[in-house]
Amino acid sequence: MANSTSNKPAPDLAAALRQQWSALMADRCVLEVALSGGLDSVVLLHVLQRLQSELPITVRAVHVHHGLQAAADEWVVFCQNLCAQWQIPLRVEKVAVSRNGQGIEGAARTARYAAFARSEAAALVLAHHQDDQTETFMLAALRGGGLRALAAMPPLRRLDDDKVLWRPLLPFSRAQLQQYAAAWQLPYVEDGSNHDTSLLRNWLRQQGLPPWQARLPHLAAQIGSSIGQLQDALALQDEVCAQDWQQVCAGGVFDVQHWRRLSPQRQQLQLHYFARQHDLGVPSRSSIAAFAAQLRLPEITQAQWPLPQGAAVLHRHILWPQRADIQQQWPWLAQLPCCVAVGVAPTAVPLYWRAHALGLPADMADLSLRCVLPNDVLLLKIGRKNVKKMLQERKVAPFMRNIWPILVDQEQRCVAVPGVAVAVDVGVAGGLLPWVAGLPKIIKT
Repeated sequence: MANSTSNKPAPDLAAALRQQWSALMADRCVLEVALSGGLDSVVLLHVLQRLQSELPITVRAVHVHHGLQAAADEWVVFCQNLCAQWQIPLRVEKVAVSRNGQGIEGAARTARYAAFARSEAAALVLAHHQDDQTETFMLAALRGGGLRALAAMPPLRRLDDDKVLWRPLLPFSRAQLQQYAAAWQLPYVEDGSNHDTSLLRNWLRQQGLPPWQARLPHLAAQIGSSIGQLQDALALQDEVCAQDWQQVCAGGVFDVQHWRRLSPQRQQLQLHYFARQHDLGVPSRSSIAAFAAQLRLPEITQAQWPLPQGAAVLHRHILWPQRADIQQQWPWLAQLPCCVAVGVAPTAVPLYWRAHALGLPADMADLSLRCVLPNDVLLLKIGRKNVKKMLQERKVAPFMRNIWPILVDQEQRCVAVPGVAVAVDVGVAGGLLPWVAGLPKIIKT
C-alpha cells in the first residue's frame, strides 16, 4: 500500500467530472468504475462516490482479476475492503488470459474488456489520464500506427449497443491525481510490473519521455491538442466511411461493383471497415492495398483475403466474411440438429417465419433443423433438385453452402431450405417459409 504527498493544491476533480457528466452522460445514471486498486482508479472511484450526493447517479465498481501477478489476490481484498468502507457495490471478475498470438498486455486487455462488456451498468468509467494519453499516442507513432491509433483514447466511445466507455480523467495529469490522493489521504496499491522497462510503455514512461518533457514542459498539452485534431479527422473519416458503406452494401451485402465506384482511398477504408465490422482482425496497410488492387480487376470473380481472425471471400461480385472459428460467426451451429415446430422460434437458433406464396402448414411438427448434406434434395415443381446446387445458383459462397441449415422430417427428407423454398408435396398456399437471421438475404425465392 502507498500514499503520495504533495504541497501543491489538489485539483477540483469533482467540479470537472460534474460538468463532464452533465454535458456527456446525463442520460446514463448507473456508472461502473474499473477499479484496479491503483492510484488512478482509486481517485476516480472516490470522486464519483462523492458526487453521488450531488448527481442522480449510482456508482458501482468492477475489479478484474487477471491472475498475472503474485499480489493479484491481495489486490482483490484491497478493493473489497475499500468498496465496503465507501459503501460501493463491487463486482469481481476472474478472467483467464489467453494470448492467442497477442502479447501479454494485449491479451490481458482483451480479457479485461470482455469482463467490462458483461456489466449491467449504463457506462464503464475508466481512469486513463493525460499521461496515459501521451504514452498511447507515442506508442502508436513508434509502431507506425495510422489515424485511428494516433487518435489515441476518446473521452467517450460505445462499448456495445447498450453501454459506453467514459474516460473523465483525460484532462488531468498523474501528478494532479497524486495531489488529489494526498489531499484526501487515499490508500492505493502499487503494481510492481509498472517498473519493468522491458515493456515498451514502461520504458517510454520512465526513460523515453522524461528528456522530452524536460525540454518541452508543455509536451502533454501540445500532444493533447494534436490528438484532439486527429480525433476530429477520425470522426469525419468514419462519417464518410459509414455513408460509403450504405452505398456499397445497399443490397444487404458487400457489392464489389458498387465498391469500385469509390476513389482508391475510400475503397481501402471500406475494406478496413469490412474487417472491423465482421471481427476479422485488423489488417495491415499493405494487405489492404494488395487486396484492393486485386478487387479492381474487372475480370476477377473469385478471391480470398487472409485476415488475422479469418478471411474475406469474394464470390461472384459479393464479398463475404469467413471467421476462422465458424461457430463464432454462426453460434447456433453448435445447437444443430434441433427439433422445430412450424411457426415457433427455437430458443437456441435465430429461426423465424414469414408468410409465403408456398410455405409449410402451421400444424406441421416433428421437424429437425440441421446442416445440409451433399445428397440432400428438395422436391420442386420441376422435380427433385440438389440443395447445394440450388444455393450455388443463388450465388451463395461455397463455404456457406456447407453450413446452410435445412428442415427435415422424421425420415430425414428435406421439406424446406430456409430463405429459399419449401417442398411442393408439403407446401400450402399462404404457408410459412423459415428464415435464419444472419444468412444472406440476396436469395430469390
